[in-house]
Amino acid sequence: MVNIIAIACSALILSNNKYTKYNYEEAYIEEQCLSKIELVYSNILKEVELALEKSHDYDSFESYFTENNSYNFINRISNISNVSLRDTQCSIQKIDYYNVENTIYYRVLSKVEYNNFNKSIVAYIKIKNPFSKDSNNEQIDENDLTVSEESEIEQLTDKDNISENINNQEDKKQLKPSDLVVVFGCKEV
Repeated sequence: MVNIIAIACSALILSNNKYTKYNYEEAYIEEQCLSKIELVYSNILKEVELALEKSHDYDSFESYFTENNSYNFINRISNISNVSLRDTQCSIQKIDYYNVENTIYYRVLSKVEYNNFNKSIVAYIKIKNPFSKDSNNEQIDENDLTVSEESEIEQLTDKDNISENINNQEDKKQLKPSDLVVVFGCKEV
């Protein structure tokens, strides 16, 4: 009888060790995914600060993130060479979403593979243009978003929680990059 109880207890201990190991690995890979997204966010804050220093109007701020500089911008914000995140991949994609004025959207997908476990987390980043838009109102008919991403962005974005557009240099100096950048819709895919 004692042998049967001992065998049952040892089997229970072994099975709990496996669950503990799986829970540890699950927590580890989730932490790695979220860490990558947080590093990208902090790099975006640095880039927004540089864009605020170099920009003086709506178009110059917008072009810092969208035109020829866009490829360099994505490379700079995804650079984590001085950090020891292992087994982590990240893809950053600009989303053309034209229903929201003065806003640039990016989609960040972080993937981790560790000991035969995979996890992917997606987050959306919104960069608000603080300058007033000139009378150059261009209308764009096409969208690069899928219907599900479009509805998700509409549901998750904060409605104008960022301060009013700036019109002079004094307002520009008081503005912080964290006022202009919002991470939202972070979820596992």
